[in-house]
Amino acid sequence: MPGTEMSDDELRQADLSHLAVGEMTAAQRTEIRRRYADFIKRLAKPPAAKPVLGKTPASVKWVPGKKAAK
Repeated sequence: MPGTEMSDDELRQADLSHLAVGEMTAAQRTEIRRRYADFIKRLAKPPAAKPVLGKTPASVKWVPGKKAAK
């Protein structure tokens, strides 16, 4: 819809994939940035927990047929 103003709701629902960034209006570029930020927020993984120093379990050699000590 080049040359026509869109409401906020129409802009949120509009397919902007066929437009190059240079062809977009300021409102369309703002909407693309908002969609991208929302996409990243949804895919972001929580930071991995840092291991506590000195609490690493000792490695144990595995021997076939031998029961592990509990």
